[in-house]
Amino acid sequence: MIDVYTPRGYTLGMSHKLMENRLRRLEGQVAGLREKICSDAPCDVVVPQFLAVKGAFNAAFEEYVKESLAECSAKDSKKRDQLISMLIKK
Repeated sequence: MIDVYTPRGYTLGMSHKLMENRLRRLEGQVAGLREKICSDAPCDVVVPQFLAVKGAFNAAFEEYVKESLAECSAKDSKKRDQLISMLIKK
């Protein structure tokens, strides 16, 4: 695995390439959704695409948060608590 350094200096244990691939697939799903909406596709085609995008985004977000939370707790409990607080407020 390759360490990924976040803007705040945390090191993530996830493979940078794996997350990059996940985000590229998400971009493709969003592009497909945009295309369907712009072409006035029927709702029975658009809604499943929205759900696919939502699922892909949530999966990427959860993976990132798991890794970030583990890293935060190892380095700085105050920053970990701030992250948890942000997640609870959503």
